[in-house]
Amino acid sequence: MSNSRWGWCIVVCLGWLAGAEKSQGAELKLTLPEYLARVLTNNENIQMKMLEVQISRKQYEAQKGMFEPAWVTSFTHEDRRNALTEEQKRNLFFATLFNERNNRYDSGVEMVTPSGAKVQLGYRLNELRNNLNQANFPDGEYLSTLSLAVTQPLLKDFGYAATLANLRAAAINSDITFQEYRKALIEIVARAEAAYWDVYLAQQQYAFSTDSVAVAQTLLADNQAKLAVGKSSELDVMQAEAGLAQRQALANEARQKLYEAANRAMIFCSSSVLGPHDRFVAVDEPKAGPMTSDTLYFRTLADQLNPDALALRHQLALDGVRINFAKNQRLPQLDLKASYGSSDINPNYQGIWRNLEAHDYPAWMLGLELRVPLGGNIKARKELDAARLRRQNTLLALQSLRVQLDNLIDAAHKTADSYYDNIQRYAKVVEFNQNLLKSQLDRLEVGKTDSRTVLETEQDLFEARLGLVQSQVRFKRAVLDLEQSVGMVLQARNLELSQSDLAHRTRALLRSGKITPQAFAEFLQQVQREYELRRQSAPPIPPSTLPPRQP
Repeated sequence: MSNSRWGWCIVVCLGWLAGAEKSQGAELKLTLPEYLARVLTNNENIQMKMLEVQISRKQYEAQKGMFEPAWVTSFTHEDRRNALTEEQKRNLFFATLFNERNNRYDSGVEMVTPSGAKVQLGYRLNELRNNLNQANFPDGEYLSTLSLAVTQPLLKDFGYAATLANLRAAAINSDITFQEYRKALIEIVARAEAAYWDVYLAQQQYAFSTDSVAVAQTLLADNQAKLAVGKSSELDVMQAEAGLAQRQALANEARQKLYEAANRAMIFCSSSVLGPHDRFVAVDEPKAGPMTSDTLYFRTLADQLNPDALALRHQLALDGVRINFAKNQRLPQLDLKASYGSSDINPNYQGIWRNLEAHDYPAWMLGLELRVPLGGNIKARKELDAARLRRQNTLLALQSLRVQLDNLIDAAHKTADSYYDNIQRYAKVVEFNQNLLKSQLDRLEVGKTDSRTVLETEQDLFEARLGLVQSQVRFKRAVLDLEQSVGMVLQARNLELSQSDLAHRTRALLRSGKITPQAFAEFLQQVQREYELRRQSAPPIPPSTLPPRQP
């Protein structure tokens, strides 16, 4: 066999191929940031969570409407017949009944103040027609009243804490929903990135398998040529054929794994391999970097970034609002009621306003109203007990989460550190097997070894190369687990959004008053452009988003 032929074989065997074999279909080559941008734009679960945050925000804004003044108006017609009182009998000499037909018009503005007071500014006009006044006023009389009435709770429902309880609860629920959105986004991004590295691993495994097939094919052709001239045996040919068949089977399995990995990765961005691109190619390599040995750094970050921890802290604040409100509801209902107004009666409707302006008939009222449950306010007491138990439950959940985070962070940190060390070791094993295979090929050229030894050496190199790539991918997975436990997945990839940024994005959906498919499609396009700008302005994702290893 010529040296040029063996040189070609060595190049094929030892070359590091980044992608899988090319197919007739179009390839979709994506870097990791480009792939994640597609996931964030197209994933329906992210879109649902994004809208849930806006729903919660709208519910919070809706609570502010409790202080919106309301205009109230009504009309009442009454027709009554009553027996006469002694006083009425003296005024109606021949009448036996009191007959009246009245129209009442009410109009006013009502509102609630942050202190809990209910304020009403109203005007009432009574159009009175009866058999008492028809002799002197055939068109009836007009009784008008302009008044201001205030009802201020003094114990139960008094003050900002009680009045604004629902508003504060809605605001905190909005914060909790935002953390749930962050949690879902972190989980999807982490799973999508893991799927991306699975595609890269499958690509490399298939590339290594095709390299092995090329070596086996070359050995088989060489042995067949030597057998033809009597320099090889049939056993060497059979060994080469068996080695080729085994490697072809492994290549088929690797190709199937590549298809499966690509399909799983495309699911996260809601794409199909049956679309315009039937091949997804992972371009980036899973580069590894050293880890810091300070786990306290990650634990401190988890308190600031972990969505579960932040949500539980918001839940504690919500429990506090509920406890304070429940305490207020235990108090008796004592209301201060006051009103002041002016009234006048006139047979002419136009003359009413002049008399009201003269303020000749003022009237005012001041009083207290007390309401005390006779059973000791069972409802309020039980609701307070429930609120306190709920707060205790949240404290236990937060304590349990801290223990879980400590264990998860420690396990993921040690796992990533272990795989980083494995990467260094596998690199040495690969280098050794590369040199050994080259030596075995040289020995085979001069007849000092056989094909079986060469195939075994090549198999060792294949396993070492695969082990190196697996360690790189497992290192990235361990780092993802660590970042997910800390809650820094979005921050490390420049994908973190504030609550106001998210509200700004989704607010455009409701400007027209309804959400149409076209409006939602335009919204997604805008989101994709924003992610693209963030990706272009952000630095490349480092091998590890963590501080360097400390000495």
